Amino acid sequence: MYVAIKSPIVPEPKVEEPPYVDNPFAPEIFATGYSGIANMQGVIVLTLESARCDHSRSQPALERVVVGRVALTTTAALELVTGLNQFLEQQGISASKMLAGGATFQ
Repeated sequence: MYVAIKSPIVPEPKVEEPPYVDNPFAPEIFATGYSGIANMQGVIVLTLESARCDHSRSQPALERVVVGRVALTTTAALELVTGLNQFLEQQGISASKMLAGGATFQ
């Protein structure tokens, strides 16, 4: 039988977070919804859409147009969900309360 233990003598290495660099030229995406979510071997991919009207036709119609995709590691996706839920709760918007009230999310 083999037993593995962690030595109390060797301290765990401290992992420092890299510095944050703001980029004012980073693209900004406006989305009115999302078309889908996929798990591609541990990478969570969200496809974002925006409602647009095609005025090149004589009868303009509202269309859902893909405006971007966001690919996140599983850890980043979990952090995003947690952060969004915290922010929405602070704004008085509770997804869990909405679901309990019968709301559905597409």
